[in-house]
Amino acid sequence: MPTRHGTSLRSTRGRATGFLTTLQHRLRERIFAASFYHHTLRAKARDKLSAQPADPWRGDAARANALFQGRYRFAGSEVQLFNRPPWVAEAPSLDWQLEAAAFAWLRDFRAEGGEAARGAARELVATFIETFGEWHQAIWRADVLGRRLMAWSAHADYLLAGADHVFRRGFLVSFERQARHLVRAVSLAPEGGGRIAALCGALLADAALGGLGRRARGATADLEAELREQILPDGCHVSRNPSEQMRVLRDLVWLRHGLAAARAPVPLALHGAIERMAAMLTFLRHGDGALSLFHGSTEEDRAIVAETLALATPARERTAPRVIGPSPDVAQYAGYERLAAGHTLALMDTGAPPPEPFADLGHASTLALELSVGRDRMIVNCGHRAGDNWRIASRATAAHATMVVGDANSTEVTPTGLGPRPTVTVRRQEDEGNVWIDADHDGYLHRFGLKHRRRVYLSAAGDTFRGEDALEGVAPGGAPPARALEGTPFVVRFHLHPDVQVSLLADGALLRLANGEGWRFRAGGAAIGLEESIYLGQIGELRRAEQIVLSGTVPPEGVAVKWAFGRIETAT
Repeated sequence: MPTRHGTSLRSTRGRATGFLTTLQHRLRERIFAASFYHHTLRAKARDKLSAQPADPWRGDAARANALFQGRYRFAGSEVQLFNRPPWVAEAPSLDWQLEAAAFAWLRDFRAEGGEAARGAARELVATFIETFGEWHQAIWRADVLGRRLMAWSAHADYLLAGADHVFRRGFLVSFERQARHLVRAVSLAPEGGGRIAALCGALLADAALGGLGRRARGATADLEAELREQILPDGCHVSRNPSEQMRVLRDLVWLRHGLAAARAPVPLALHGAIERMAAMLTFLRHGDGALSLFHGSTEEDRAIVAETLALATPARERTAPRVIGPSPDVAQYAGYERLAAGHTLALMDTGAPPPEPFADLGHASTLALELSVGRDRMIVNCGHRAGDNWRIASRATAAHATMVVGDANSTEVTPTGLGPRPTVTVRRQEDEGNVWIDADHDGYLHRFGLKHRRRVYLSAAGDTFRGEDALEGVAPGGAPPARALEGTPFVVRFHLHPDVQVSLLADGALLRLANGEGWRFRAGGAAIGLEESIYLGQIGELRRAEQIVLSGTVPPEGVAVKWAFGRIETAT
C-alpha cells in the first residue's frame, strides 16, 4: 500500500517577488509609458511576414456573427455596442477587456468565411491599432500581448489577403513593434501560464518576422526553464487548476503547430510537456467530458476539452493513451487521486493548496472530492467566481465537499494568497477492482488540536461509494494524543450538482440524477440536513443547488462520521 507524506508539491526555484522586484517592474513600466519609448520599437518596411504560422483551433462562425452585430461576449459577460468596436466600451471587468484584446476570436471570423467577415475582422484590428497602438499597462501586458501576437501571426494571411496599402502597412508595423516590445517585457509577465503565453507569442512572432535578435533567440531557453518549473513530473501544472492546465496546454500545442507551419525549429522539450499535460488533463475530466472544479477551475466547454486532447495527443496514441506515472489513477506530484469503477468516477484532492505565486486562486480544499456517474455529476465543489466577495467565498473550505471544523478553513484564505499549507498523508489500496483511499491532514491541528482523516471506498461495480470522516485529537510536537476540544462544531458537506434532485429521509436522503438514476444516501454519527448551495462551475453563470450536511460537535474522544452512497436497483 503506497504512502505519500507531506504535500508532494513544491516550488523548484525561488522567485524574487519582494519589494525590489516590484520597484524594478514599476521603473520599467515608467520607461514604457514615456513618450520617447514608442520610437525605440523600430519596424522594418515590409509587405508581408517572412513566414506564416498557423492556428490549430477551430473557429465558431456563430460567435463571429454575434461579434459582427456588436454583441461582445468575453469572460462570461456580454456588452452590446451597435457599429462600435469593443475598445470604446466601459469594460465590465478587466478579464473581459483582456480577453477581447487577446484576439483569439479572429479564428471565428475566419471560420465564418466571406468578405464581409474578413472586412469586419480588419476593421476591429484597425480600430484596435488606432486605440492601443502605443504601450498600455493592461493591453500591452506581456501575457495578453503574447496571445495577441499568436493570433495575429496565425491569421495575418487572412487579414492581409486583398487588403489595401494603408491597412497592410499599419498592421505589419504594429505587429513588429508589439513583437519587439514583447521580447523586452517577457520577464514582467504574470507568473505561471501568463509567462508561458508571453514566451509562446515571442517565439511565434520571431518565426513570423524572420528573427528579432538576440533576446528573441533566448526565448527558447526561457520557455524550457518555465516548463521545468511549472509542469510537474506527472504532467500537472503547478497551480493544480484544471482550467489553467488546459490553457497552458492549448498555448503549447498552438506554439508547436505554429512553429511547424512556419518551418521553424520546435523545442524538443515541448513534445514531452504536451504529452504529460494531455494525460493529466484526461485524468482531471469527469464522465461528461468537462473538467473537475478544483483551485479556481470551471467546467470549461467539453468540446474544447476534447479538441485540446485530440490535437495534443499523437495520432498513434489516441486509441491507447500512454500511462504517465505509477498508476493511471494516481497523480502523486499533483496531489490528486482518481477512483473509477463501472460508470462511476470520484476525484479527490489529496495535496496541499498550490504554492506561491499561484496561491491567489488556490482553494482551501484539502481532501475535498467530486463524484460523477456516467455523464451526470452528483457531488461537486462549488467552483470559482471572480469578484472580491465571491472570490473569497468560493475558495473557502465550506464551498467544497469535505469536512469543515469550527467554521474555519483548512488553510487560511486571504485576498492575495493562502496561509501555511497542511501536511497531507495518503495511502491507496486496490483489490480486484475495489479501491480504498485513506488520507489525513493537519490543517486544523494548530487551532483545534484536531487532525481530519477521510477514508473512502469505491466498489468494483461502481454501485457503492462510502466513506468516513474522522476528527482525532492530536497534541503538537510529538506529545501523546490530546483530548479533542470538546464542543467544537463540525460539518461534513456534500454539495450536489444543480441537476440532482434530493429528498431527505430519517437516516439519509434519496437522490435522482439527471438521467433518472436513483441513489440512496445514508449516514451515522451526525445530524443529517439539507441546505441551500450555489454552483459556479460555468463561467458567468450562478445556479442554485442543494447540499447534504452532516453536523455535530466533537466529544472529548474525537468523532467519526460514516456515510455511503448506493445505487438503487430498479426492475427492468
